[in-house]
Amino acid sequence: MPFLLMTGGNLTSRHVQNVISKEDRTKNVLIFGFEETSEENLNHEVGEMFQQIEEKPHFEAVRVGKKSAEKIRPVKVSFENSSTVHQILVKAKELRLISRHKTVFISPDRSPEERTIHQQLVLEMKQIAKEDTDKHYYIRSG
Repeated sequence: MPFLLMTGGNLTSRHVQNVISKEDRTKNVLIFGFEETSEENLNHEVGEMFQQIEEKPHFEAVRVGKKSAEKIRPVKVSFENSSTVHQILVKAKELRLISRHKTVFISPDRSPEERTIHQQLVLEMKQIAKEDTDKHYYIRSG
């Protein structure tokens, strides 16, 4: 049921939209590097990929962005709940072991603000890793 809070401007409305958007994003993942063909059955092909990491979730998959000959568009996959997203993200690294999906990466659906923060974390991590090559670095809970 929609509701309206009266405050000094659009701040409350924007905050409610952010909360709703974040809730929706917790049920999604983005797949990068998933080969794009002219006659693709995206749900079937993504389902086969999930079966290779021993997952059979109910989902809906769509390409996002404008079609371009130079780039492969990412695939947005929506699940019924966020626990399925967590299971998929935990097993995503197993795709590197499958030759067909070596260049496929699965990431959580992030807001623009979260993407900016994540990009900064990656840059910091790369800088630290460049300075200390004896250790392996990764981003945890980010």
